[in-house]
Amino acid sequence: MRKRARVARHKGGHHGLNPNDFISRMPDDILISILSRLPLKEAVTTSNLSSRWRYLWCQTYCLDFDANEKLDKIAVDSKLRVVERPKYINWVNRVTRQHKGPTIDDLRICFDLDKTSKGAIDKWVEFAVSKRVQKLELDFLENGEMLRQTPRNYVFPIKVFDRSLGLTVKRHALTMPKLVCKETEIKSLKSLFLKCVNVSEDTLAKLLTNCPALQQLSIHGSGDLVNVKISGKSLVLKYFEIVFCFGVKSIEIEDSNLESFSYLGPGITIKLNNLPRLEEISIGEGYSGFENNVFGQISCCISHLQILTLDIYRPEENIKFVSFPELPKLKQLILKVGAWDDDSLLEFTSLAKACPKLQRFVIQLIWMSPAKRRRKIRQAAKHPHKHLQLVEIVGYYGRTSDVELAVYFIENASSLQKIIIDPRYQVLERTPIGNDQLKKEKAARSCAKKQLEPRTPQGVDLVIL
Repeated sequence: MRKRARVARHKGGHHGLNPNDFISRMPDDILISILSRLPLKEAVTTSNLSSRWRYLWCQTYCLDFDANEKLDKIAVDSKLRVVERPKYINWVNRVTRQHKGPTIDDLRICFDLDKTSKGAIDKWVEFAVSKRVQKLELDFLENGEMLRQTPRNYVFPIKVFDRSLGLTVKRHALTMPKLVCKETEIKSLKSLFLKCVNVSEDTLAKLLTNCPALQQLSIHGSGDLVNVKISGKSLVLKYFEIVFCFGVKSIEIEDSNLESFSYLGPGITIKLNNLPRLEEISIGEGYSGFENNVFGQISCCISHLQILTLDIYRPEENIKFVSFPELPKLKQLILKVGAWDDDSLLEFTSLAKACPKLQRFVIQLIWMSPAKRRRKIRQAAKHPHKHLQLVEIVGYYGRTSDVELAVYFIENASSLQKIIIDPRYQVLERTPIGNDQLKKEKAARSCAKKQLEPRTPQGVDLVIL
């Protein structure tokens, strides 16, 4: 943890303070640490407590410009964006101007902003760099929940890596000023999360080379990336994520210390090579989730992979034709699956069977057009899952297919300790959940209780959320 500069106390002590007010008698640096853990607006309101508190919030080292309530309203009525956007920009401008601390750890900007706000956003990025920020998040999703057309995205400013140095050189015995441009490093930055921010290949390369402490990089909805390449043992990057960057054609990662890699989007060329520390992968390519031979693309790390997440939009018509390699060290398998009609989920047991060390199995069902059918419960071929302790079925609807999968693990996992059933709707939206949806969730919860309680053996904890 970086050492904080101790804030000087007021001369003569804390005059006028209530001797019983223990909190106000604490040193300034402790109070600033406490304020940094409060929501930003609450931290600012403490300036009204007394003259001593008036400027303490100006030295907080966590600036989270959260506007969830406003974004919820914009999601319902997009016309409010015209009114709320300048208010948000003014709020951020006002706080960044008043901030007096030497450093900040976190800066989070989360609002519906695009390239029309470039001037203000550029200044915020420069502010973050000048304050030696460690974690920077720019979340500019449209209405706070969806990607926008990429030509309207804000463009990450490559100029933050350039600085002009005024030097002097002698010319004919005259001292002449000369501007020399030099690339600068952003040594403090450890985590960078970008949504609806265009990042060019040149900018990505500079981020990797000029941010020597960068450990986490996440890019959602960028329109400028085409061929992504990460290479070099000198990089400390541990976590890399590319989501719905529809211009990307290829990703090549080799000779790196990367520990976690995520890709979600169209089918592309992915080349992974010599990544001995890569133990976590999340991947979903194209309509089926299995396009372009996914397991072939990640073959270099299958032998040491411990966590695998697969996004599969339409499972039944694709999974039957997929051959699963053995994943000898996999401990967690997370599947995000489209729930259509009463399509069987038992095909996924063949993937679980390929993981002899599996301890946690999660399936997240995204309700597309789920339907309950009256039919007999099918059974998959028995297979011992000796190490499986936890099964989670998220988006449980009460279909026969849902029951089949739960029963399979109840009967085959000898070390099973807990089954978690979550019947809630899994599509995250800012608009309030309607009564029809709430009724479906209530019905699914009731079905889970009737279907699974009689089948759950003693010693296994059934949790229905």
